[in-house]
Amino acid sequence: MRISHFSRFAIVSLFMACSCVNKEIPKFTCADSDLTITEVSTTDASTCSTKDAQVEVAGSLGTGPYEYSMDAGPFQPSPVFTNLWAGTYTFTVKDSKGCTRELPVSINASNTTLATSFTAEPDAQCFSPHDGSITVTLTGGMPPYQLKIDGGAFGASTTFNNLPKGIHAVVVRDAENCTLSLSIAVSRGDTGISYSSQIQPILNEFCNSSGCHGSGNGSRSWTSFSNVTAKAGSIKSRTSNGTMPPPGSADLTTEQIQLITCWVEDGAKNN
Repeated sequence: MRISHFSRFAIVSLFMACSCVNKEIPKFTCADSDLTITEVSTTDASTCSTKDAQVEVAGSLGTGPYEYSMDAGPFQPSPVFTNLWAGTYTFTVKDSKGCTRELPVSINASNTTLATSFTAEPDAQCFSPHDGSITVTLTGGMPPYQLKIDGGAFGASTTFNNLPKGIHAVVVRDAENCTLSLSIAVSRGDTGISYSSQIQPILNEFCNSSGCHGSGNGSRSWTSFSNVTAKAGSIKSRTSNGTMPPPGSADLTTEQIQLITCWVEDGAKNN
């Protein structure tokens, strides 16, 4: 059967339209989710050197079923975590849509007065070297104190600098060898990534073709900043997980993906 020139044009146009539909970003983002996590119960450790504490958390709202993890470890269906030292841990709930929420929980030890508090300054650098920091204040127990971070060696410093965004594991120890484990989050500061000079060129190269997100496509046109910022959360998640641009298209570089992530986490500004 012969296909006319017009038919070929119609088929190609339909194919391009369908391909572009596949590039359309979903309206739902995890930023819109009402998923929450709460502390149900905590059983403190019997001594500072006994690994017998327990924490139970619970997820709600969002879209079940839920999974749970501790300190960025593997997820599990059970919300109960056992055999824990005294210290501070970060628990995460994840729902069936992949949305997550975090909750710090502190566990005490009954036979020590060693106690901690801390402050964390955000990381305002999109790339290394990072500039986040954590300062720990210790009281009670038996001085002198020693501290370490992220599996490093113990030392006397109570301040840790040049930290990237994320959860950091800090361990403190006193002269009686009592230890507390802290899970401390360094947030993202404003990195100053520019939409006009750094993000828009990426969109122009990979997305803003006439058949997809270019001008003349109404709310789907990413030549309009208001359309882009409305989809910012989805743009971040899909470029991060590799589903945008779609398979078969040119890939974003690691640096381009990180630039998009930082710009969105800065608040998706028109700068």
